[in-house]
Amino acid sequence: MMFNSMPALHMNKDYNSDSSVSGSIAFSGEGQDKDGRLVQLQPGLHVQAARQLLTLCMGDAQHIEAIYTQYAAGNSRYLYGWLQKGDLAGILGIHICSADRHEIAHLAVDPAHQHAGIGSRLIQTYRGKYAHIQLFAETDHEAVGFYRKNGFVISSLGEKYAGVERFHCVLSADC
Repeated sequence: MMFNSMPALHMNKDYNSDSSVSGSIAFSGEGQDKDGRLVQLQPGLHVQAARQLLTLCMGDAQHIEAIYTQYAAGNSRYLYGWLQKGDLAGILGIHICSADRHEIAHLAVDPAHQHAGIGSRLIQTYRGKYAHIQLFAETDHEAVGFYRKNGFVISSLGEKYAGVERFHCVLSADC
């Protein structure tokens, strides 16, 4: 998928200088390094930046509000963000299907931050907290290499939409 040029996404400055961000998930320091950290995005924070990143995933701005509302409501859907130097550099949307199966419903990195490993860090940091689960995603041909590089096993779902082959990507639970 080609991305349109987009300015860097700046997060709302609703955080304390002691490095605790409103909505920070309890990763006990995991995912926090000089290059950024993973936080659970809470309703009302980082709204514009999160919506812009969801647009990159979906390519359909009309459905963004409905999807964002689902994440804001919680109820088995959670939106995480990678904060880097004050920017919301990427998002990871998770749908908890069951206690041991979590779906990556949305994953996007701001074009200004792409090719810096942020997408991989989103997955690796989330996986570090939830090593006991199976993490899976459905994607297109363009993203298969990314998931393969991150340890997912890939299988074709065939031509799910006219002219578009889709793939199921699975990262099994650590035993």
